[in-house]
Amino acid sequence: MNNKTNTKKSKRLVSAGVFIALYFVVFLLIGCCCLPLPPLYLCMSSLIALVAAPVYLMLLNKAPMHGPVFIAAMLPCLFLLLQGNIWVVAVTGVIAGILAEIIAGAGNFRNHKLNVLSYVFFSQNLLGGFLPIWIMRDYYFADTLERGMSADFCNTLETMTPIWVLYLMIAGTVLFALIGCMIGKRMFKKHFEKAGMV
Repeated sequence: MNNKTNTKKSKRLVSAGVFIALYFVVFLLIGCCCLPLPPLYLCMSSLIALVAAPVYLMLLNKAPMHGPVFIAAMLPCLFLLLQGNIWVVAVTGVIAGILAEIIAGAGNFRNHKLNVLSYVFFSQNLLGGFLPIWIMRDYYFADTLERGMSADFCNTLETMTPIWVLYLMIAGTVLFALIGCMIGKRMFKKHFEKAGMV
């Protein structure tokens, strides 16, 4: 019995590692594509939420346990910190990761509606990378210039970011997260049916 339990846990851990890595790759690819252009930069969290949704749902399907969701939420935030990003990104990563864990865990990671709600909160993990545009505005643009972004990028981004854009970004990330989950459910319907999630 112990051997079977250990084998099952090992498979879950391996699966968790694979899907966490896939999520990080999605983050890197979309981030690299969006970073040079201010309009795309502001859409980055929404696009990641859309593309990464199937990966997140499969993470819960293959590794239904506490831990992997929080790690997945924090990994890109820690990467951004190492790149010199403002510390706020770690705060939102922690909050989003904990809330996502609690919500998915409430359904034992098998309730599709709760998993979708979990992902809606999870997808806000990168919000802290953008919040300083509004809550630490002068510092943000000075720091961004110092870290090598062009003055043209900073000036354009500053012009494009009245306060209502923040609310639009949050709402857009929620909407794209929901659309991504709908796509993910269709993609992996058989897997979810087998796991009793549909």
